[in-house]
Amino acid sequence: MKGKIAEVFKSIQGEGIYIGVPQIFVRLYGCKLNCSFCDTPLKKYEEISPQILLERTEQISEGIDCLSITGGEPLEQIIFLKEFLPLSKKRKFKIYLETNGIYFRELKDIIDYIDIIAMDIKLPSSTGKKAYWEEHRKFLEIALRKEVFVKIVICLSTTEKDLRRAISIIKDKNIPLVLQPNTFEINNLWEKMENFQIICKDYIKDVRIIPQVHKLLGRR
Repeated sequence: MKGKIAEVFKSIQGEGIYIGVPQIFVRLYGCKLNCSFCDTPLKKYEEISPQILLERTEQISEGIDCLSITGGEPLEQIIFLKEFLPLSKKRKFKIYLETNGIYFRELKDIIDYIDIIAMDIKLPSSTGKKAYWEEHRKFLEIALRKEVFVKIVICLSTTEKDLRRAISIIKDKNIPLVLQPNTFEINNLWEKMENFQIICKDYIKDVRIIPQVHKLLGRR
């Protein structure tokens, strides 16, 4: 078994509630959604075995104990992850999964190896794609077994109706919600972000507006 790996590198986490935390990033190739705001279009990959991938992460892991599994969409390579993640846990890595929050069956297969889940909810008015409300609901039910927060990308096209539908999935779960402005439209979004934060805080205690800090800093 080999995985399609786009890149392996170390940097700081630039999104969500763990901003600034040093991590090793394993970026898996491929995502079927092709969201309109995607900032990581991947054009190439290398096929790597789980053991070789682990060796590459260890080579750059001095002083870093957190391994970010990102993409693309990592859960589209679930067979590979079922081999790689047990190896990583044996080496005492804390596993941080960044995911579109749709593949709930796949999450169930590896949830025991995950420590932190950064889960997207994809609003159709943001992505320009179909809605995944039921998939998100089932995904979050499983993710709640571990530490989890939800991230929603807000665009100029994002509707309040979609936001309220997402709130109905998250409320009463006592988890943080991150509203992330679309980096490509960030200069025109602040009034909308503030209004959406007010709406969310009627139902969710911890609601934060957090941009992609690594993009603002010019980091990977």
